[in-house]
Amino acid sequence: MRVIKCVKTSEVVLLLLFSLSIIQDGSCIKWLALGKTSDGRVWTRELCTSARSSGLLERKQARACRAAPDVMPSLIQAARDTSFVCQQAFRNRRWNCSSIERAPYYTPELLSGTREQAFVYAMSAAAAVWRLARGCALGNLAACSCATPPRREPPSPSALISSSSFISRSASFDAMSARNSFKWGGCGDDVRSASRMAKRFLQGSSPTGSGSTSKFLHAVNMHNNRAGRRAVEQSLTLECKCHGVSGSCSVRTCWRGLDSKGPAAAGVRLFRKYATAAEVRPKSGSRLPPLYHHDNLLYTTKSPDYCLPDKKRGSLGTVGRQCNGSSAGYEGCEYLCCGRGHVTKTREILERCECKYISCCYSVKCKTCKNIITTYECN
Repeated sequence: MRVIKCVKTSEVVLLLLFSLSIIQDGSCIKWLALGKTSDGRVWTRELCTSARSSGLLERKQARACRAAPDVMPSLIQAARDTSFVCQQAFRNRRWNCSSIERAPYYTPELLSGTREQAFVYAMSAAAAVWRLARGCALGNLAACSCATPPRREPPSPSALISSSSFISRSASFDAMSARNSFKWGGCGDDVRSASRMAKRFLQGSSPTGSGSTSKFLHAVNMHNNRAGRRAVEQSLTLECKCHGVSGSCSVRTCWRGLDSKGPAAAGVRLFRKYATAAEVRPKSGSRLPPLYHHDNLLYTTKSPDYCLPDKKRGSLGTVGRQCNGSSAGYEGCEYLCCGRGHVTKTREILERCECKYISCCYSVKCKTCKNIITTYECN
């Protein structure tokens, strides 16, 4: 019996040490607080050092900032993108990503290795790559410009993801398949250089502890960063424009560009990966098992159900949240209120209606209508 008790005690101690090491590992996403700063400031080496002193940048991130201050406006916009996309994606879930606004002072669910933290790490990396790639194409960054044209020729017209100026497709396919009927042109988004810069900035931090558990957690976070960068690379689309007499398309000019939807396109991919994220545990050393060296998201701690307030686990609860009384989905009252029920509230508002333009007097006359607004709030 004593041996069993010793084993159980050692397991408890290991779990406590594991939890303590997790809760400290959030330095890599403190930079998201930069999204609250103004756009007008000019970033200098001194300002980078100040951001480090204020706790907004980790030591190696501040070093990267001082080496290339011109990347900071892009990263500030990436921080805002991360917050916006995250809150949009989870707006109808029990965890609605509102805690991201507390950066750099995050609540435990963004510090304890949950799948929510995995999404934020990946999304922040994706937004950084997207904004840096656009900065390269616009000529705002000294370290990069347009993407280097690929060596391979563009695929056949049937494989094009997006195209423009195809006046007569059926008549132009033969001409387009002819040798040397294409050329790389335009200004493709340099995602490769942007990904390299983002990796240098986001993965610059070191594990918070010297133990194997801390290193393992760091490896998980860096894996999720990589998954975010990969999501942007997978969002590249091939765009082509035809040239030739009467739309003959004797020559195609093609380039690879990012989706016009912005970082939200990568966010859609990552939101799907959030639902299928894999739980991992340290086994030997600090390396991830070969099985997990893919683009899926990883987490180390199971998330709370977020139904009731729990400060220790970062749950704000859903009491008082508005829900959809007629929906059976995630936004519905049954799911969002966790079975506690909801209250129905009605209020009357006055609105302008039946407006008519009076031509003789150059004015608009409207009536005042009463509307009843019904809302549902979780108990």
